[in-house]
Amino acid sequence: MVDIPLGLRQVLESGECTLFVGAGIGHYLRDSNNNKIPDGKNLALDLAEEFNIQTGGNNDLAKVSQIVEIRKGRTELETYIKSRLSNITPDECLQWLTSIKWRAIYTTNYDSGIEVVYSCSSNPKQECFPITASSEIKQYDPRFEVPLYYLHGSISSVNPNIIITADDYVKYNERRRMMFEQLKLDLATSTILYIGYSNNDPNWNTVLNEISREYYPNKIPNSYRIDPYTDELEEEILHSKNVETIKCNFEEFANEATEVLKELKLDYNLDSIKKAVPADLHDIFDNNPAAVTRLLASWSYVSSVPFNGTPNIYNFLRGDKPNWSLVAKNEHFERDIEDEIYEYLLDYATINTNKPAVDIILGPAGYETTTILMTLATRLVKDGAGSVFFLKIGREIKEGDIEFAISISEEKTFFFVDNAAEYAHIINSIRHKYREQGKAAMFVLGERTNEWNQMGTRLNGRIFPIEPLSDAEINRLLDCLEKHRELNRLENLEKELQIAAIKKNYNRELLVAIREATEGESFDAIIEDEFRGIADDFSKELYLAVCCFHQHGALVRDSLLAKLMDINLIKMYDKSKAPTSGLIVYECIDKYKGLYVARARHRTIASIVWERCGMNGNKDFIIQKALNFLNLNYKVDKDAFEYFIRSDRFVDSLKNFESKVKFFETACNKDPDSPYVRQHYARMLLRENNTNLALDQINDAIDLNENARVLHHTKGQILASMAFNIESEDVARKRLLQSEKCYRRALSMYKKDEYSYQGLAQLYLGWAKRASSEDEEIEYINKSEEIINEGLKVVKNRDSLWIESSNVQKYLGNQPTSIKHLEKAVSDSPNSIIARYLIGRAYNHHSYYEKTLEILKPIIKNHPNEYRCHIEYAIALMYLGRPYKDSIAILSQSTLYGYSDSRFIATYGGLLLLDKQFTEAEKVFTESLKRELPDLYTIYFRPKDPENKNKPLRIEGKVKRVRAGYSIIDAPNYPEFLCPASKFGNLVMEEDMKINFEIAFRSKGAIADNPSVA
Repeated sequence: MVDIPLGLRQVLESGECTLFVGAGIGHYLRDSNNNKIPDGKNLALDLAEEFNIQTGGNNDLAKVSQIVEIRKGRTELETYIKSRLSNITPDECLQWLTSIKWRAIYTTNYDSGIEVVYSCSSNPKQECFPITASSEIKQYDPRFEVPLYYLHGSISSVNPNIIITADDYVKYNERRRMMFEQLKLDLATSTILYIGYSNNDPNWNTVLNEISREYYPNKIPNSYRIDPYTDELEEEILHSKNVETIKCNFEEFANEATEVLKELKLDYNLDSIKKAVPADLHDIFDNNPAAVTRLLASWSYVSSVPFNGTPNIYNFLRGDKPNWSLVAKNEHFERDIEDEIYEYLLDYATINTNKPAVDIILGPAGYETTTILMTLATRLVKDGAGSVFFLKIGREIKEGDIEFAISISEEKTFFFVDNAAEYAHIINSIRHKYREQGKAAMFVLGERTNEWNQMGTRLNGRIFPIEPLSDAEINRLLDCLEKHRELNRLENLEKELQIAAIKKNYNRELLVAIREATEGESFDAIIEDEFRGIADDFSKELYLAVCCFHQHGALVRDSLLAKLMDINLIKMYDKSKAPTSGLIVYECIDKYKGLYVARARHRTIASIVWERCGMNGNKDFIIQKALNFLNLNYKVDKDAFEYFIRSDRFVDSLKNFESKVKFFETACNKDPDSPYVRQHYARMLLRENNTNLALDQINDAIDLNENARVLHHTKGQILASMAFNIESEDVARKRLLQSEKCYRRALSMYKKDEYSYQGLAQLYLGWAKRASSEDEEIEYINKSEEIINEGLKVVKNRDSLWIESSNVQKYLGNQPTSIKHLEKAVSDSPNSIIARYLIGRAYNHHSYYEKTLEILKPIIKNHPNEYRCHIEYAIALMYLGRPYKDSIAILSQSTLYGYSDSRFIATYGGLLLLDKQFTEAEKVFTESLKRELPDLYTIYFRPKDPENKNKPLRIEGKVKRVRAGYSIIDAPNYPEFLCPASKFGNLVMEEDMKINFEIAFRSKGAIADNPSVA
């Protein structure tokens, strides 16, 4: 008789036991030939025999597998392993596993034996789903589902990536660490039961050592191990480590456990769960508790949301999203577009159709897309127009949930999805499937315009763009602010002046317009003051870390945040609760596992805090530490990881080349099988002009996935850069041909790839510029135009090709033709920011200032962060004779990212100085030092004489001091100017000498240039 310890009985009864499965259960698994599944030692022997390897008695599976991979290849190794561990049939005694509710199951085995056991069970207590070291932890309900973690990979997964060779253990070390981090969380709240591990099993020793290391210097939590062969000494050693040995085989244990626990009736607490289920879903819940619970975990059933709660007015007007009671009670202000969209939704609700539909609401950041979505969903519910579901923050869209939601509704079903770009692929897939099956469903999606335009998936639907505030909307906004006593500085103004104050900012983000108009300061300054007002440095750094994530739309787990701050989670909440109240928002994304995430009120606010409030060194430290602590088994962490590596601005903000290399080396360790991590690594190296290392990285990426078109395009760019910059013409010519081959390879995969046509056009023009003969120069100019013409016939988005055609004409010296091609680019793609910027710059170069304003106005209205367009627009205003204040107002809209650019700072600060706003000018110039910008001494802005646009602006002054290498000039009505020399040609500067000089501006400040005697 087996003595099952009381402690183990209790945890088995409670469902709080974690199962750990080793190769020993192969005794209870049979292959198609009725042979037992081999353990590690026997699998090593089988490999050696199959591939004729003399092991010399060394039957270590990792080493034998390494030899097989070296001699035969990875595919041969995995194919053989799969053949030995497939077509499994479990013994009946293993069915006992499915009668217990487990917290989690972990295994170091490669086979799918446990999955087969669950699939063969007629009444398992939970559904089992697999997770490997290269996949994320799916959101699941632990009452009905149990995760099966394959610590070393699974042969049954789509991408096996099993950890079997000695090199694999090194390559996937970081992946395994992330998996063990999850194991530690399970162990903290459950007891572990080991089955299938012998004392000599290397996996057993590795697992025990790694778990012990996670808990050191404390002992690991109490655990139990089934093994009939443990000797007394080993048993005592394990007991000292809190591992109690049960001396029997698994079949004996299962039989005894069945007797002991035969009266076990697992309580899923369905009655308590049912209380949280909306009343009109109770009958459905009784028949489908798991499906209803899963659906409501990811989607808000809008009919049951708390419409009668307290509206979050204060936080909403400061940038946070509204709560349901706010929109239900109409405490916000209505946008003009709402009625138009709602009419379409009502039409869909009432017409007889069996087709799915998609409506897409797009607007710049801060245009209240979320509020519009919530308002429309609320109106549908109040009008009884159908079943309405709203995707919760941080959740994923599962086709099964959509299918179930439609099946339980007798009316049309509406699915509202905010930040929809990341879900476009799955929604597109569902829509196509439902079209074929004749199923009706309405998807109402909201997203930032730029995020939607940049996504790879093309999801067609009716698009509703949110426009800037109309006069009617401004009136409703003011009424809303007055109702809630939030007019602030506008309160004592006449209505006409209140409207004027809002209109002053109406082309900017709505959030920005409200705060700037009502508080009388620039939005950036308001947010910066909020940050400076945080009481302690700990809370400031915590807020900065949250903004590091949320500026990209990413969320940060509270436990990860505590790790970043090197503090206990409870202490983190206690210490920061009061100082960050209203600044950091915590939301639960999985109430069953208690998973909370943090965000700022708004992404725009997060961007301002990150860009303006953190010191460069501190931000560098946060980025590196955040990347290091990300656990890619969590979806929220994986999303953040993707945002981090894809953002050139984020990567380039790292202070030096070494930091950038460290960033990507960490990223490669996190996700060693991702070709796209290495692609972005290569792109960073290319931007740093380190083309040899860039080529190594992109080659590694292509080795991982040679069918990814974008990788060949990136390789073509790298090789093109080499061709243009290598001194040896023979080597350069080889790189030219290699680059061309890469672009042609990409085109062979997709003949309408505009990026490859553009790359080839740039390659040919670049080679024409370096050609050694006039004939070759003409040949490659013709090639460039030919590939442009070829591309224009087939690609959908032609703006990039018209831009390249313009570049060809510029090189040939035909400026009118160049501008004509840029105009064609804008005509073909009116929303192309790049095309409008380039033609605006060309117009300014030719003094077509009115045309500059016309072509750039849409960008100024809708894209405040496109600071290069703002520079050109401001310069055009200045040369049209408009007051400097007009140009300053334009640049003040784009400071968020403009302050990261030396030309922007030089122009903005220069205009402020010319307008005699000397203190403000100094603040702007200081940004270049605060941000440690390069090129502090390069002249970026040299204003022209208002009376003669062909001459630079010159003023008179007197030399005040002369020092070695520089002099100080005193000019009437201006602060002192630095003259960066004490001698110019034959002019030797002397004190009290009267001179006139050009005013020029660097990002560091103003200088006196090209002086002459007055």
